[in-house]
Amino acid sequence: MAARSLLVLLACVMAREAMCQQPNIIIFLADDVGWADLQRHDQQMRTPNIERLARDGMFLNQSYVLPTCAPTRSALLTSRWPYTIGMQVNQIKGTNLAWLDENLTLLPQTMKQLNYSTHMIGKWHLGHCNWALTPTRRGFDTFYGFYTNSMGYFNHSGESEDRYDFRDNDEVVWSARGQYAPELHTARAQRIIREQRRSRTPFFLYYAMQTAHAPYEAKQKYIDMCSHVTNRKRRIHCGMVAAMDESIGNITDTLEAEGCLDDTIILFASDNGGPLEGGSSNWPLRGQKSTLWEGGTRSFTVLRSPMLRRRGVTYPGSSTPWTGTPPSSRLPVAHLQQVWMVSRCGTPCGPHHRVRELRWCTTLTTRVTDMPIREGDWKLCKGRPGRKYLGWYPPASMPGLAWEEVKRQDVPEWQLFNIAVDPEERHNVYNAPENQAIVSRMKQLMENYKRRLRPFRRARKEPRGKAKNFGGVETPGWCQLGTARPTSTTTRS
Repeated sequence: MAARSLLVLLACVMAREAMCQQPNIIIFLADDVGWADLQRHDQQMRTPNIERLARDGMFLNQSYVLPTCAPTRSALLTSRWPYTIGMQVNQIKGTNLAWLDENLTLLPQTMKQLNYSTHMIGKWHLGHCNWALTPTRRGFDTFYGFYTNSMGYFNHSGESEDRYDFRDNDEVVWSARGQYAPELHTARAQRIIREQRRSRTPFFLYYAMQTAHAPYEAKQKYIDMCSHVTNRKRRIHCGMVAAMDESIGNITDTLEAEGCLDDTIILFASDNGGPLEGGSSNWPLRGQKSTLWEGGTRSFTVLRSPMLRRRGVTYPGSSTPWTGTPPSSRLPVAHLQQVWMVSRCGTPCGPHHRVRELRWCTTLTTRVTDMPIREGDWKLCKGRPGRKYLGWYPPASMPGLAWEEVKRQDVPEWQLFNIAVDPEERHNVYNAPENQAIVSRMKQLMENYKRRLRPFRRARKEPRGKAKNFGGVETPGWCQLGTARPTSTTTRS
């Protein structure tokens, strides 16, 4: 119901006329691109095409996601809070027996009911131990990309050379070896646009971009675009982001050349904060990827649509389509409020401006230990929002600014921040007498959410799933899903 409602909103609320017209929809989901990895937040970065989208549309600067990859992807494709479907922990890796519940209806399945063709490019990362879990069995007409959480940009293998993972639908694409993945993905997206334009079928394209996840690799021409960045790690990261931006620009240019740019809604966001180890930065926000500080969960969204009433503005909305909706809602409240305010008002307006937000994390047991919740301007944190990264980390491309570390013992069990005036989470006002009513209300709200927790599936590694058992290829077909039967696997030819 939630996924269908989101698509009705996207396809109808933003249509030109009162009658429902069906625009094309493209979602670009970047991987591990931090707050300070865009040109507007660090002038040494190279993202002119993303800036062009923002000028022609809107930049949403309080777009919340989950702190790691798979939880955000599950929220996006199900319109459900990850903690209600057991997806609050990033356990889907390699041969781990963990996956997105096969009984959930996904966004592309709803799109098909609305007569869209559906296409996915890039990173799946929602489980592939059984063929029933793969993209073409979960609503996508076509799939061009990889199943796992991480893949080399040139060798298309996981942590070792014998874990090849590049597919066109179900078939292994050996010819891709040695070619730069973002360029292959871009070419496929352009092909889909041209083919769908000729068929006059409205399309939904989910491009889950590989950039800028590890391993940290880019073609030399993109690194050369960032030669002005003196720090080597940051320079490579800048090159990876520049390649991502070029991909978005080329795809947007193709839409324009085919005469369908003004019939297409484009959304761009990152799945979580950036990791410091890869040269990324979330400055001046606190923390990094995998933390529940703003630097791990506060992303950005660029929305471009010719149906927007206002363009080129920054919108301080506090809810986006990336976080899912409370399970008690018959309609996707977060989606409804965000899309309605942005499309009809162009600025925060109406009674729904103060939107409740939840960020959720547990340890490897079902016991809740680290948990922040946001309501309106306030963010209440229990436990440690970041196990290791507790401070502020400016990018190496901003000389003169040093990392500010915080010791674990200096982080109290409870913290309260006013994000509107303190987005960097520097001033804990939990003990202020005037805030005690806010603390009590938010603690009760936190308890209400905890009662809806669905424990995540404790993942274990399954030796049967190792790629070496399938000719060195990441291959489905080695686990059972209820009554689903494993199917034959693709082997090296």
